[in-house]
Amino acid sequence: MNTIELMDGSVSSFSKTDRAIYEAIRKFPDMFATGSVTEIANGGGFSKPALTRFAQRLGFGGFVEFQYQFAQDLEERRQRSDAPTNAEVYGGVLKLVEERLDPGQLSSLIDRMRSSRHVYLMGYNLSRIPAEELNIALQFDPSIQASYPQVDVSQRFTSDDLLIVYSAVSGDSFKGLMHEFKIGRNTKPYMLLVTTNSKHPLRHSFDEIIALPTANVATSDRTVLADTFAFLMFNDVLASLLPTAR
Repeated sequence: MNTIELMDGSVSSFSKTDRAIYEAIRKFPDMFATGSVTEIANGGGFSKPALTRFAQRLGFGGFVEFQYQFAQDLEERRQRSDAPTNAEVYGGVLKLVEERLDPGQLSSLIDRMRSSRHVYLMGYNLSRIPAEELNIALQFDPSIQASYPQVDVSQRFTSDDLLIVYSAVSGDSFKGLMHEFKIGRNTKPYMLLVTTNSKHPLRHSFDEIIALPTANVATSDRTVLADTFAFLMFNDVLASLLPTAR
């Protein structure tokens, strides 16, 4: 079993930090294959001990040993004639999302959007794109009042509002807002998390979670937008149900 298969098979046992490192490797494999430990630590916001523990969890003596083997496995995979193209990877992500979405859950979500006083869509970095896209789609439904506020939004929510957050990995940008809800400084709306990380660190702060499938390292060594594609497909399926869910 190579390092790529080893990581993909160990995801369920990863800690929050391990998962963050894995997600970074999945998006930027070349940096982890060729960069220095210092460059990787600074670029990804990880400590050097965290990188060492990640490698040791996979059975390596340290990160440099893991990196050497990972670089070899990555190059070997790229030399294979049957390696999927980016278009094939993205197409596979879209198909998986479409197949695995629960129509019943989406219908219930649409009902909740229509019964809510206001629907707020939030996303940060690449997750901002799908949040803004769904906001645009919802403007065509007069029964739903939706908007895309800034992540550091200071307006007051009500318990009749619905907050939909797109967050692929860690949700660091939303920790301040979640803290406000926790200590009662801001009224908590009904909150839905749309993510590609079933073990998202903030998942316990939400009333409902929709975990979408995405590409893994073994099939996405040069694709950095797989999570965004998954979010956009979710939006497409949800928007397609709006006219019929009356």
